[in-house]
Amino acid sequence: MMSFSVSSQSLTPKVQVQNKDTLFCFTIPQSKVIAKHLENSRYCDSVLTQTENEVELLNQLQAIKDSSLLIMKMKTENQQSIITNQDVQIGNLNIDLKQSEKKFRQERWQKRLFATGTFIFAVLTIIK
Repeated sequence: MMSFSVSSQSLTPKVQVQNKDTLFCFTIPQSKVIAKHLENSRYCDSVLTQTENEVELLNQLQAIKDSSLLIMKMKTENQQSIITNQDVQIGNLNIDLKQSEKKFRQERWQKRLFATGTFIFAVLTIIK
């Protein structure tokens, strides 16, 4: 049972007492006005409930969005760290490559010098 209080100057009920119960009697036009107020309050209650549900849903969606943004930020930081590490590795590989090329050139020069020296020694040995 729901209790509502409606106050208006034109909605003054007739009060009757029956079997120790107090009854409030309204006329049909007064009842129609009361019914309109009840319907309006039910509509407002349903709109309020729906709005509260939507607010709760929006709060949940906001929390999901915030956590998604945090995860994406962490992923971005991790990817940036990976890129930095890869750049360092590429730099180290370039240094190693330059050292290897330099060593290769030195070995090739030494081989040519050795071949030339051996040829000259062989020619000098044959001439003597």
